[in-house]
Amino acid sequence: RVLQRDVFWRMKHRMQRALRSGRWKYFVQDGHEFLFDIENDPRERANLAKRDPERLAGMRARFAAWNETMPEIPPESRVGATPSPADMARET
Repeated sequence: RVLQRDVFWRMKHRMQRALRSGRWKYFVQDGHEFLFDIENDPRERANLAKRDPERLAGMRARFAAWNETMPEIPPESRVGATPSPADMARET
């Protein structure tokens, strides 16, 4: 049995934001939105955002709701392959 669940992530680098839900991926980079059907387009070449605005809006809203539950990315965090102590700091 395969567990299906949504996966959310965000990165400071190029202000990336993403949601993967089943066959669909919502992705934002540098303020540009993308919608991909990963099952039919595994290389993410066809942006379906304009073809499916309702799905785009729904995934955008789900990402925004998730993002509201997350702490802010610290302004002192840096973009790089190795996290700094500030990147790894946790509130206690």
